[in-house]
Amino acid sequence: MAEYKGIERRLVFRLLDYWEKKKDGRKMPSLDDIKASELGDDWDWCFLILLGDEDESATFHYIGSLIWPNDRSPLVGKEVSASPDESLVKQATRFMPRVLELGVPVSVGGECSDGGDKLLYRSTLMPLSSDDEFVDALFGGANCRKVMNK
Repeated sequence: MAEYKGIERRLVFRLLDYWEKKKDGRKMPSLDDIKASELGDDWDWCFLILLGDEDESATFHYIGSLIWPNDRSPLVGKEVSASPDESLVKQATRFMPRVLELGVPVSVGGECSDGGDKLLYRSTLMPLSSDDEFVDALFGGANCRKVMNK
């Protein structure tokens, strides 16, 4: 078994570390601080959500091809609440109210179904703010592995 050196093996921890570095002395980074070019292969497991004003719903601004495959109906520009119940992205976004209430990252894991597969997953959802006071976007990521039937 190869030993990992210098890089955290779990996506969730890598993303949390990235978010922490991007804070740069603030409570939270902004949407503009999150750069695909800095996240490498992890970017395909990530998503960005824009939060509307009080009367508007949260919508997907970006969603990676590994968390939401390209052969599915596009979710960018769609309301987060419209994501299918039986999906990894639904599990990864279901703690939005908690992140908004606390203003801190929330990470969860568990089992879900997606595309007919049973999955074990880990996800994280982190607040973003353009004024370092009000959360106006979210940065998240999730990855998984199939559960083999015995």
